[in-house]
Amino acid sequence: MAEYQRDRSRVDKVLRESGVVVVMNRDHAKKPDDLVTTMWEVCQAGYVAECTFRIPQGIVEEAMQELLKRRAEAPKEKPFVLGVGSVINPKELEAAISLGFDMIVAPANVMGGCGEGKDFVRLTREADVFSAPAILSPTELQYFIERDDGLEPDCVKVFPAGVHGPGGIGALLAPYVRDRHTGRMIMPTGGVNSETGPQYQEHITKRGYMPVLGMSSPLALVGKRKKPGDVDTIRESLAEFKANFKPYAPS
Repeated sequence: MAEYQRDRSRVDKVLRESGVVVVMNRDHAKKPDDLVTTMWEVCQAGYVAECTFRIPQGIVEEAMQELLKRRAEAPKEKPFVLGVGSVINPKELEAAISLGFDMIVAPANVMGGCGEGKDFVRLTREADVFSAPAILSPTELQYFIERDDGLEPDCVKVFPAGVHGPGGIGALLAPYVRDRHTGRMIMPTGGVNSETGPQYQEHITKRGYMPVLGMSSPLALVGKRKKPGDVDTIRESLAEFKANFKPYAPS
């Protein structure tokens, strides 16, 4: 079997097809097996899983041994993308890259005063890892998408999205409506669920951007019942979300 090669374009394609990133936290993984089971079931449901470094790193490291095997064995037509989020400093960024993740998501630019956001993009790009640093203000958005050095991230996360709300994110993007930004990926996260998700999709789409929603609500039953790693609960929760979520469809 050929060695697995990370590929940002593969991640981009999967995200555009899925439209949803399911964010995991401490409630969803108390041990490595919980993490493996949850990320795998999220993929089988047609979404992209993002574990986070809010989960103790030792659990993540151990789980990655099995996750990397499953990723290598996954069919090409249905890649098993491994995402990690809540990466908040250069050491965590280095760990995320070395552990083998395909996608790294951050609540800010993750350089922690040790560099600029463009350095985050450069480091992930050198490893062919999909990058999604976060912004909240117009100034931060402009920093990431109006560059002449080519160091623009693969996706711009807006966090916490609930501060703006769907209409607010539409207003945030409005001054930056340009043909060159058509289809650029925007990932609202924080305050996004099956009810608000379609509204975020609508306002982002109407500005010419591509919405990908980051949220934990597809795993709501797992946290509510306190059953991390329980396959039946995970599947039920994902199915319930899928039944309730009605994606925005442009008329």
